[in-house]
Amino acid sequence: MALLFMLAWAAAALWGFCSAADPFASFDWNVAYMKAAPLGVEQQVISINGKFPGPIVNVTTNWNVAVNVLNSLDEPLLITWDGVQQRKNSWQDGVLGTNCPIPVGWNWTYQFQVKDQIGSFFYFPSINLQRAAGGYGGFTINNRVIIPVPFDTPHGDITLFIGDWFNKNHTDLRKELDQGKALGVPDGVLINGKGPYRYNNTIVPAGIDYETISVQPGKTYRLRVHNVGMFTCLNFRIQSHNLLLVETEGSYTVQQNYTSLDIFVGQSYSFLVTMNQNASSDYYIVASARFVNGSNWDRVVGVAILHYSNSKGKASGPLPDPPNDFYDKTYSMNQARSIRWNVTAKRCPPKSIRIIQIWFHQCDPNVYSGK
Repeated sequence: MALLFMLAWAAAALWGFCSAADPFASFDWNVAYMKAAPLGVEQQVISINGKFPGPIVNVTTNWNVAVNVLNSLDEPLLITWDGVQQRKNSWQDGVLGTNCPIPVGWNWTYQFQVKDQIGSFFYFPSINLQRAAGGYGGFTINNRVIIPVPFDTPHGDITLFIGDWFNKNHTDLRKELDQGKALGVPDGVLINGKGPYRYNNTIVPAGIDYETISVQPGKTYRLRVHNVGMFTCLNFRIQSHNLLLVETEGSYTVQQNYTSLDIFVGQSYSFLVTMNQNASSDYYIVASARFVNGSNWDRVVGVAILHYSNSKGKASGPLPDPPNDFYDKTYSMNQARSIRWNVTAKRCPPKSIRIIQIWFHQCDPNVYSGK
């Protein structure tokens, strides 16, 4: 009995200590419209604190997160945290049915804890087709210092948002859907809220702002890639570089190389990319539509630039080829099947603490009696 009491006391003390030490990360967001022309046509997009895309929430396992959202739009708003677990607080998840929308001119503070979680996620507005206008951003949960990461610390951490995009405002797109019409072919693909590099003078008009990722030769970077689009699966690839997959949506993976990877809407992947090329010129970063056919889809390609600090010139020539399997989905299916969970990677507290807590709960009848 004395041993039981001592174990129970130790578990309670450890639990209380861990909870008390968990820090808070607080954010104030003003969600409002702004004008932008990512594909050369000025339109209304949704910004957060004047930024499109919005800011990246960068926290650590077990941190408490508080995001105060002011709705400065002209219609109700909800923000959802794609992939972030809401434990016993589903009303913080930002979807209809568990959350009431934030009225125009009002604010709401989302509060939740990223308990025992790591990984790459993103947030976006979940109602009124507002995600077609932006309002999205990254949500990164880092390992605590005491939990090892299953790869060496990269030289840099880069977030890329890829997604199909329409030149029409989201309110016009919503009206078309309400009338029973299809949205049709997107007008393009954005990478980090910007249009494509002018790799083709016929397809890409002049004057479009494109994303440039600057890197150091010989260094390895972690790229967190999120498909934040409406419905288009995108094949992601970097010219002449391998993508070493290491994590997806909160789980470390068995590490393996890909020359390209199909990323469906809502999916997030982390790659390690080593800058091991000769930098004779810049390199293309490409996100192109998959499982489509017809020349009207030629424009649905996002192109950014990977720029080495010692690059000798601009990127030119054709884009790296995508998989050629429109009539055969086996390639993409086999890719998905090849991704394996790294069961040796840790993200939870040390095993000794975990065992005491589990043992204590099993001996507590209140856990099973509903009290």
